[in-house]
Amino acid sequence: MPRVGETATPYIPRYKPAFHQVTQIEYISLLPCSTGYTRTPSGSCVNLLIDFNNCGSVGYVCASSFTSCSNGVCSNAPAVLLPGAVAVSNWGGSLSVDDVVYTLSVPFNISMYGFSTTTPTVTTNGVVCLSSCSNAYTNGNLPTSSFSGPTALGYWDDLMIYASTSQSVYYGTTGTAPNRSLVFEFYESHYGQSTQYYHFQIVFYENIPDVVDFLYFQISDGGSSATIGVQSSGSGSSITYAVNQANSVPVGTSATNSPTLILSFDTNTSTMTQTTG
Repeated sequence: MPRVGETATPYIPRYKPAFHQVTQIEYISLLPCSTGYTRTPSGSCVNLLIDFNNCGSVGYVCASSFTSCSNGVCSNAPAVLLPGAVAVSNWGGSLSVDDVVYTLSVPFNISMYGFSTTTPTVTTNGVVCLSSCSNAYTNGNLPTSSFSGPTALGYWDDLMIYASTSQSVYYGTTGTAPNRSLVFEFYESHYGQSTQYYHFQIVFYENIPDVVDFLYFQISDGGSSATIGVQSSGSGSSITYAVNQANSVPVGTSATNSPTLILSFDTNTSTMTQTTG
């Protein structure tokens, strides 16, 4: 209350500025899934043709009595093991593929015998070429003029991709730069023998030049009709592991998820090491 003679000052209430809660919205940029892959509600990309936990449709998990998802159906055929595996374009699915080569573009240089490339060529007959290649299916001793440049012959034989299966040659990278691996995963059968399975990987390393590894999971004939090794050219240096040698590779089974045999070739020192599973 004002004293006598003072003028009352009107009361003006003070208002504190309101603090507004700001909701931060995180926007996640979803890159397109690779060809053949489907986006799940969680945002991951899955291949409904080969994913055991998303077989034929998102979220459909195969029973434990099966070993794989093959062409979108739970199966006891071998499972594709490479995470995020991408099939070579038009190899598999509704098409049978035999004696075909395909040149890829890969994200880092792979090398053998001092030669490096980002455009290797794969064949349906178990071979990866770093330069020129061929669809030769009749195997023989190394070096062979069938392949004129640096070549990794993981299992050179008359192999075939059968239609209406998940058979193909898959590829992809694992790890992070500069320590990535480039994996080619072959899952095929023999020509004329659709129930024989040939499942192996050829692996190159970003930070280990001139080294290539072969990992074997299932080889139905145990190596009796194949050439396994590496060569620099059609007439140059080579390292041979086996040529038409029975039991040179463990047969394995369709349920084999760990390599039964690993062959590591150092083409710089011309040496090979062998590790059994």
